[in-house]
Amino acid sequence: MTWYRRTTVTVLATLTVLTSGGCSRGIAGTPVAAPGAALLATTCRDYSGMSPTARREVIAAIAEGGNKLVATNPDLWVGVAAALCTFAAPGAPVKDVVTGGIR
Repeated sequence: MTWYRRTTVTVLATLTVLTSGGCSRGIAGTPVAAPGAALLATTCRDYSGMSPTARREVIAAIAEGGNKLVATNPDLWVGVAAALCTFAAPGAPVKDVVTGGIR
C-alpha cells in the first residue's frame, strides 16, 4: 500500500467512526427558546415543550419578523400557536403554522 492510499483509508475510517457515533441518550429537561433569529426556526415539537414565557418569546419574534396580525395581540397567539401545533407536523416551524404556511 502506498502512503497516499494508507492516509486515505485512515481518514475515511476516522470520519466513519466520528460520524456514526451519534447520541446514545436524550437530554432531559424542558426546551427553551433560543435567542435571536433562531426563535423563528422553532418547531412545533420544541414549542409544545416550552414554558409559557418561552412560547411568548417565540411569538414575539414572529411579530417582530413583520407579521402585523400577530403583533396586534401576541398573548392570544401563544395559545393559537399551541392549538395549531397539535394538528401540524412536529417538525413544522411555528412561524409557518401561525402564518398559514403549514407543511
